[in-house]
Amino acid sequence: MPDRPARFPALAVACPACGSAPGVLCTSHSGTRPRRNDVHQACTRAHAAARQSATP
Repeated sequence: MPDRPARFPALAVACPACGSAPGVLCTSHSGTRPRRNDVHQACTRAHAAARQSATP
């Protein structure tokens, strides 16, 4: 699996909801299964905040 699939740009940051590291899919069910169709909303928000803070 690539570090950050193109359809999940939010994987550039760690997920505050499940604790997945950057580049790793979010997990569900207490970390036992990767989420294949999406990422947590908290991860998407963290990615948006990181992009906004990086913009001069």
